[in-house]
Amino acid sequence: MTPFLFSLLGLFPVLWFLHQRRNNLKYKGVQIPPGPKGSFFTGVKDQLSPFPWLQYAQWAEHYQSSVISLRVYNRLLIVLNDHRSVRDLLDKRASIYSDRPKSWMYHELCGRGSSVFNISSQDGRHGKYRRLLKSGLGDGAIREYHDLLESEADVLVQSLAREPEAFQHHLRRNVAAVIMKAAYGYTLTENYDPFISVAEEAAKISGWALAPGRWLVDYYPIVRFIPMWFPFAGFKRQGEAWRRQLESLSDVPHEWVKTQMRQGNFVESFTSRFIQSNNMDDENGEDIVKWAAGGMYAGASDTTVSAMTSFVLLMALHPEVQKQAQREIDDLCGPGKEPSLSDLHSLSYLSALYKEVLRYAPVSNLGKLLPALPHRVIQDDIYECFMIPKDSTVIANTWAILHDPELYPEPSQFNPNRFIDDALIGVGAGSKQPELNPDPRGYCFGYGRRSCPGLQFAEISSLLIMSRVLSRFNVSLPAGTDVPEIEFTPGITSHIKPFDVVIKSR
Repeated sequence: MTPFLFSLLGLFPVLWFLHQRRNNLKYKGVQIPPGPKGSFFTGVKDQLSPFPWLQYAQWAEHYQSSVISLRVYNRLLIVLNDHRSVRDLLDKRASIYSDRPKSWMYHELCGRGSSVFNISSQDGRHGKYRRLLKSGLGDGAIREYHDLLESEADVLVQSLAREPEAFQHHLRRNVAAVIMKAAYGYTLTENYDPFISVAEEAAKISGWALAPGRWLVDYYPIVRFIPMWFPFAGFKRQGEAWRRQLESLSDVPHEWVKTQMRQGNFVESFTSRFIQSNNMDDENGEDIVKWAAGGMYAGASDTTVSAMTSFVLLMALHPEVQKQAQREIDDLCGPGKEPSLSDLHSLSYLSALYKEVLRYAPVSNLGKLLPALPHRVIQDDIYECFMIPKDSTVIANTWAILHDPELYPEPSQFNPNRFIDDALIGVGAGSKQPELNPDPRGYCFGYGRRSCPGLQFAEISSLLIMSRVLSRFNVSLPAGTDVPEIEFTPGITSHIKPFDVVIKSR
């Protein structure tokens, strides 16, 4: 049977070519978007850099088209490099552009196809997840978490005063403490908590399993039928091992909540609230709650930490911005006093600073959360003069949009003033000119039916962290050092590559 399978595998490039030719002929005179061709078998796999968002923008300029196409093995990728195509397709045509491409390694072999961020939009669970998360992270829920957010902000400030050089660790602990308490009612008691180790291990495995271009089975699913004992089936053995690990890791916090509930010694949380609810009319209701709670942690941990890491580093590079934000806080709260959650809505410059951090250093340069989690179009579509074939993987190049000089003049400059009211210059209805300095939150938190349901929660927690850091500390470069060149980290989430900073009490 094995030779037969490999024979079929060898036919896949040919079948894919014929499929594309059929699609091109289906719409006479309408071609797929331009782009690099690459090799016959692997496409452009070997041409991709660790920073694909930069490469996509360069290709868009080279081919003089904001919409480009490229192939990795037999998968066609459509990359949207401007705000107009993103809005036209991912938002206005969300009904056909909100699905996820299949990752056979992660979804099937690792058993994660039901996770919040990977579930197909055609699956009934998708809507249930979003309703649960909106309920658990919306305005009403945020008010319930005020005390939690305030108390953990106090812990963060104390930790920074005691051990400022470990600021990234303290930021990660803050975000984890808030989400673990909100999702599970679990209180972190140590800096290196075992539950956090569990969650971080699951995130690492997910990143490895979702690595683009790494697993042949993602592009030629027929190889999943190779027997596990076969010499070239290492991917299958690895997937099975990861499946067991991930199942164990995701069950740990959920089972802990159930144990606490049976003992009558639990803190009300997202998980306990919905387990107790009599409105769970789905036979898989508890499983849905488990996946949704896991999604809360996965969605908040790396992204918020990434944004706050960039914030701290940018304050060291831009002392004038830091001083202006501190003056606003001092004028409102008084020197030496820390802002509360109720003060945040009055801090307009802080809000502008948050938006500029998101624009200048977007945590996900290719859409929301994960470069490996783009969209999939579920039917053939025509956009302008191009054909977007059914099952194409569609990627929004968020970095290119947020650094587009037509939208954000002098995009390479870090300038929160662009989001102060008198800088927000709109255009008349029907004008072909884009709005200047649009709110970057409309691009940073996903598109269409895949937009982040925790946007408000992420913003409130981030603004509180920023306000407390600014009110208590000065962030600067070490004395006598040159201003470092800004570099960004590759990978699932991106932030400014760390360099030495000094954090001192004001």
